[in-house]
Amino acid sequence: MKFAEVRSSLPPVPAADDNRHVLRDVPHSREANALMFQVPEEGLAGFVYFWVTREGMAGTAAYIFGPSIGEPILERFDATPVSPEMDYHDWKVDGLTAKVGAPHQHLDFAFSGKRVKITAHYEASHPVYAFSSHKDGCPPYYADDRTEQHGVLTGELVVDGKRIALNHFMQRDHSWGPRVWGLNQHYKWFHATTHSASVHFFEMQSFGKVLVRGFVAKDGRMEEIVGLDYDFEFDETMYHKSFDVVVTDAAGRKTDIKCQVYARIEFDADPMIYLKEGATTLVMDGEDGTGWCEFCWNRNYFDFAKNFAAQYS
Repeated sequence: MKFAEVRSSLPPVPAADDNRHVLRDVPHSREANALMFQVPEEGLAGFVYFWVTREGMAGTAAYIFGPSIGEPILERFDATPVSPEMDYHDWKVDGLTAKVGAPHQHLDFAFSGKRVKITAHYEASHPVYAFSSHKDGCPPYYADDRTEQHGVLTGELVVDGKRIALNHFMQRDHSWGPRVWGLNQHYKWFHATTHSASVHFFEMQSFGKVLVRGFVAKDGRMEEIVGLDYDFEFDETMYHKSFDVVVTDAAGRKTDIKCQVYARIEFDADPMIYLKEGATTLVMDGEDGTGWCEFCWNRNYFDFAKNFAAQYS
């Protein structure tokens, strides 16, 4: 799938939304970028996460984990003041540099920590998806808006001196505005990428409602998701280990995806929730690929429910 060959039925996303935003003066306001990648043949996955608060305090983290790693590796830089003028065309914070090229198409970034180093180029495979393109917009407690996109990551990853060539799928998430984590009863943040297709959905459960945002990009067309039919399997710790879903989009197409989690980590984002991250291998409409499946749980519910998971789930 090539960016220029994909036509979207959704409203175009402004080029300015691939840059830093002026954040509103409201509680929990921040801007964040998550770059997720999977290297299953090496038994690892990872993500680079960088953020900035309304007060101009920035941070960066790189996570590398998987069956070949042993204990997950976290390299993190917190609370660095940055200039209001610095933007994503030349972002430099501690161990990270990031430079947006053509908006929503190209991103170059590098991370340098004690054990992890990454030098990489991202090339988008399809137009970017914005939650604001949905008829009901972006839920305001998740962000003012957020964008999701898939593409190919090339470059090099160095872990404890071992050099790994990158030519793998990457999922790119960008959000800005309030992030009130404690309002999540539960959510599923899902990505699936192959050479021919990309699927993303975010199913959110808050205030007694179930909300879904997401897209399917395949066969030269990008469409909004209108239906999900899924099943998943837990292990004994109530951590998801498989996820199968049939996605229906606005064009009436059905996309069948079967995922296996091969690498996992818990991301400590907020004291109100648990984030259970799972990097996956998958088969989408008969084609092999990789992806990501993040489950968010309210801590009180999870701590109680996990004692009954083997009996009822």
